[in-house]
Amino acid sequence: MSEIEARVGVAPENEGLWERLRFWRGLGLVASGACAAFAATTVFLMTQKPALPASYIAVLSDPKTARPMLVVSAGREDATLQMKTLDPSIHVANASLELWAIPKGAPPRSLGLVAAGQGSLRLAAVADQSLADVPMLAVSLEPRGGSPTGAPSGPVLYSGPCVKYW
Repeated sequence: MSEIEARVGVAPENEGLWERLRFWRGLGLVASGACAAFAATTVFLMTQKPALPASYIAVLSDPKTARPMLVVSAGREDATLQMKTLDPSIHVANASLELWAIPKGAPPRSLGLVAAGQGSLRLAAVADQSLADVPMLAVSLEPRGGSPTGAPSGPVLYSGPCVKYW
């Protein structure tokens, strides 16, 4: 090739980065691979199940301050309701806090007494049966040991929607 260049009078030039075809081919392959890896990772992450399984969740708040006071949750197939008190000062000496399910068009039904800190309550059936028709949970202040009437007898202190997470 050098003879042809010598006859034509063209001297070989030092190719710069912008003129190197091999460089651009390599860069194109690397960029394409990176895009494919990004797309595959995005699709993989979007198809993963959420960290929290299908559950019923409620955050009960003080209606005056909108401050969350109690978190309640249960998996769809669980017969146990998990509770976590967010503020230990909600517990009153010589009284009990009682958790109520407020179903649509029916009277409130007791789910049990709220324990200090973390606790659990046994449901009458799995959450899908016990909470399916319950859009709201509430906590009332009751005499020690709970409501003597089977219905809320004291003031409702906290309430919040019971939502289906699935």
